[in-house]
Amino acid sequence: KPCMKLLLVTQNVDRTDPILGFFHQWIEEFANRTQDVTVIGQQVGEHSFQSNVVVESLEKEKGRRLWAQVFRSYQLFWKHRNNYDVVMVHMTPIWIIIGAPLWILLRKRMYLWYEVKRGSWKLTIAMRLVRKVFAATEHGIPHASKKLVVVGHGIDTDLFAKSVTHSEGPVVTLGRITRIKNYDVILRCFAELPQELKLFIAGGTVTDSDKAEEQRLQSLADELGIADRVEYSWVAPDKVPSILQGASLFLHASQGGLDKAILQAMSCGCPCVSSSIAAQEELPVQCRSSESTMAVASKALLEMPQEDRKDLSDELHDIVDTRHSLPNCIDRLVVEMKGK
Repeated sequence: KPCMKLLLVTQNVDRTDPILGFFHQWIEEFANRTQDVTVIGQQVGEHSFQSNVVVESLEKEKGRRLWAQVFRSYQLFWKHRNNYDVVMVHMTPIWIIIGAPLWILLRKRMYLWYEVKRGSWKLTIAMRLVRKVFAATEHGIPHASKKLVVVGHGIDTDLFAKSVTHSEGPVVTLGRITRIKNYDVILRCFAELPQELKLFIAGGTVTDSDKAEEQRLQSLADELGIADRVEYSWVAPDKVPSILQGASLFLHASQGGLDKAILQAMSCGCPCVSSSIAAQEELPVQCRSSESTMAVASKALLEMPQEDRKDLSDELHDIVDTRHSLPNCIDRLVVEMKGK
């Protein structure tokens, strides 16, 4: 175990959070590979870690405003200054900008994990300040950079275990209901699939624009005559594996960076069809589609003989296990941050 002492800054430390619950496992894996881990979350909920992990909250869950969170962040960065020599900020480049003056003074090495195709001024500035920016694929940041290190997505392939029961069950897609997920493409595809199938969108809304998007999708489902066959609902993180293990097909059209959802489905051995540019090179050829060919590709997978489906399941799981497993990802991050 290297003697690295790590500070992680993240949005939410809560294993029940439907979007960020996965990060709890990342923290556990980091704790297994480093001397100490200090975690500062903007908000903190349910968690449980080994003894070398300290968790602090910026108390967003108590209604603390952003300026007050920033003030508290400086107190905590200073209070724990002897407990870390390396900082990794997860997904929120603004915290690099906020913490950098102090971290530069204290000579702490700064790194950023980022996986969104969309750029921002915050990302541009943060990338100048950090030594490296980590992403799951080269699609993880909006433009090429010498600082980019591709480490794969950290998928727990034991939790998202391969299942052989993908012949029955609903068609599933997974993730928050936002424009970037292109759920309208999925609804149009689903409308062309056999009548007896049901579609489960395992996700819900967070912002007002998400709610508007959900209404737009419900109107589209009405128009397509499939409203009675489509269900939307948030799913607790611990229920996601069994939903993917029981699905007959996973549909995916997100156009951000490489989405964890498609990799989780692949890890479960679920037949997948994706029109996402970032997902194309991760998928076997029969699982790739454009937005207009998604229904054709989906029908072909649904009609595939059982033996071929089993081979495809094995192949999908193995791709994730090789390129995107959680232990490999965290090993790589630790090596990269220990290096320089």
